[in-house]
Amino acid sequence: MKQYVLIPGRHHILSEFIHEYFDAIARSKTVQLADGRVVQLDDDLMLVWAVTSANHSNTRRNPFPAHRREAVIENFGRDIPAKSLVYHIPDIGQSERFAHFAINTIEVESRGQLRLTPENCIIATSTPEVIAYFRSEGFTEFAPVELQSTEPLTFVTERAWELAEILVKAGASWRLDNDYLTKVHPASKEMLTKYLLGDQLIEIYSDPLGGTEGNITETRDYEVYRAAFDQGAERKYDLIKTHIVPGRIVDIGCATGSIIKKMSFDERLRESDIFGIEIARPLYELCIQSKQNGTFGNDNVYFYQRNIMQSKLFPDNSVQTTTSFSLTHEVESYMGRDSLLKFITQIYEQTAVGGTYINVDVIGPENGDSQVLMWLNSEDGLDDDGRDTNHKNPKVYAEFLESLSTLGRFKRFVVDFRAEEHETVVHALFESGGEWYAKLELRDAADFMETKDYTQSWLSEMHERFCFWALSDWKRELEAVGFVVDPSSHAYRNEWIVENRFEGKVAIYETNDENEPTVKLEFPVTSMVLVAHKM
Repeated sequence: MKQYVLIPGRHHILSEFIHEYFDAIARSKTVQLADGRVVQLDDDLMLVWAVTSANHSNTRRNPFPAHRREAVIENFGRDIPAKSLVYHIPDIGQSERFAHFAINTIEVESRGQLRLTPENCIIATSTPEVIAYFRSEGFTEFAPVELQSTEPLTFVTERAWELAEILVKAGASWRLDNDYLTKVHPASKEMLTKYLLGDQLIEIYSDPLGGTEGNITETRDYEVYRAAFDQGAERKYDLIKTHIVPGRIVDIGCATGSIIKKMSFDERLRESDIFGIEIARPLYELCIQSKQNGTFGNDNVYFYQRNIMQSKLFPDNSVQTTTSFSLTHEVESYMGRDSLLKFITQIYEQTAVGGTYINVDVIGPENGDSQVLMWLNSEDGLDDDGRDTNHKNPKVYAEFLESLSTLGRFKRFVVDFRAEEHETVVHALFESGGEWYAKLELRDAADFMETKDYTQSWLSEMHERFCFWALSDWKRELEAVGFVVDPSSHAYRNEWIVENRFEGKVAIYETNDENEPTVKLEFPVTSMVLVAHKM
């Protein structure tokens, strides 16, 4: 006889069907397997709930934290005549070692008291892939739960994630939805309403930035992104530290929390509450790990994984300082101009009187719509001759891009830049006197110059427009919502970028009607520090 029934799953929402299913098993001490056999169970039956992806939350695949899911299970099993045990299983991705990992995790977490084997345990799951994983560990007996047939794949009722989708489809009126009222178990209903998890679920699914795993874009290499952000943290903090008003401080798009770390060791801010907001799950998890490791010098540091565009985290007039680094161009690029204007308004509303908003980001040149000639070095690499490229393998594509001359890279740029957004770089490319030039708008030239060397993250960067607004545009829009822009706000050229990425690669000229280069122009600004006060 089997003593254990292992129930692996995310368990975000438990159904009435699931309750009836395991209640019947516990009362009869029998279970019908997927192959039709009926197996007798031990009188001391234990239901072992493996809460998978326990270290993930606030994403579409894993909307709720594991401790909430565990609380639901404990409440759910109170009237089932079998002991319920709950164990958290961290995410390891789609791995064939999942079953082995889960069993070993349960053994460790139970201090060696619970060792599940094919001889003492039945696996209860409706997921064919999970069945395959446990078969590879020698398990042969499976309770099908919602699974009706594998060929074709059919189910007798909705599974947990499908119940979640029912709530999402119902939207704000999910509490009145008939399927919710009749199919979701009261234990889940209580948690969904008591802690507003149902509303959180709707918010997560309506988030236009957060993908199924809470990532902004599937093509972003977060290791490259993290390293670049952390490397410049001290320099960036030096740019803004004198403008920070102590109190409630919010860093939106905090990445790995490197700027917050600088704040946490600033003696002037030791009594402040510092909040980091980050949408991307890989970066948010690094923040949480750093906090657990005691990295920060101030205990009053908090992190949220949230797209602040979806809801306000803070009441109006309650934040002394808001900072954003390399964020606003992403709002513009991924969400559009209306969202950027909404973002500015929302920052103003949550800023307290006397408070400050500090924005450090890339910047466009003044007179960005003017036509210029851009000289392109054709001798510093290969030409892009239209050869086939492997976009699906970022490493291979990066090697291809790095082999190209500046001219060749420009040819790829005009093909890839904002292509998925159905935008076009209007340009004319021609040779004159043995040199190559592109005629185009100054802002498009600046966008190429600033992104052409991001070969390792090219496919991600091609979504992002850096040079949409000049400093005067930023001042106009901030003042329009009520901010007073500090005189110290300025745009500047990063001289390292100029020396290492512009010189000898590109040059900008005024042009005449004959498309001839006339006056050589200074390289455009690359960055800005924008400080705005609410008076």
